[in-house]
Amino acid sequence: MDFLPKVIEKLKKRSHYFSTRINEMDGLSVVSPKGAFYAFPRIEKDIDDQRFILDLLKETGVLFVFGSGFGKLGKGHFRSVVLPKVSTMEEALDHVESFLKTVV
Repeated sequence: MDFLPKVIEKLKKRSHYFSTRINEMDGLSVVSPKGAFYAFPRIEKDIDDQRFILDLLKETGVLFVFGSGFGKLGKGHFRSVVLPKVSTMEEALDHVESFLKTVV
């Protein structure tokens, strides 16, 4: 169990990075996860969450899960894990940020 503090610290850094990047983007917001390894950002653009995710995938190759798949309360959100290395998330979120500029 000696490895656990290091793993927890890595996950906290990754979660913080993801949340900070999302909240810096025009059109998205998120509450930082407190104990989960996933986040549920809100899409603040006038677009259906499923359409947003499918268009994002087609344009960038970046895949998230659309929030409405989790029920009524998930509408207008998407789900992402925060487990990848920061460098991987950085690349994906750069694509998301560019894509957001094309969404009305």
